[in-house]
Amino acid sequence: MDLASSQAFFWLCFGVAIFAVAVFICWVLFELARLLRQSNEVVEHTRDIVGGIEEDISNLRDKFGGILGTAAGLAKNAGTIGALFNRGSKSHSHKRHNKLTDEDEETEE
Repeated sequence: MDLASSQAFFWLCFGVAIFAVAVFICWVLFELARLLRQSNEVVEHTRDIVGGIEEDISNLRDKFGGILGTAAGLAKNAGTIGALFNRGSKSHSHKRHNKLTDEDEETEE
C-alpha cells in the first residue's frame, strides 16, 4: 500500500475511524442488552417476592381475620371509652374574650 498521497492517508484514517465507531456501537448495544436482561431478571425476582408476600398475607388474613377484626374493634372502642372518662373527670376551662374589659377570661363547663 502506497501512502504517498494525502488522499490515501485520509481514506485510511477514515476507514479506521469508521471501524472504531462500529466497534464502539457494538459494545454499547451489547452492554445495553446485558443491562436489559439483568433488569428483567430483577423484575421477575421482585414479582416472585411480592407474590409470596401477597400469598402469606392472604393466608394470615384467612387464619387471623376474625381475631384481628375483633382486636381492632376493641382498640377503637377502648380509645373512645378512655376519651369519655377523661372528658368526664377533667373540668375543661375555656377562654372567652370579654368585650367590656377587653380581656380574656376563663370559663368552666
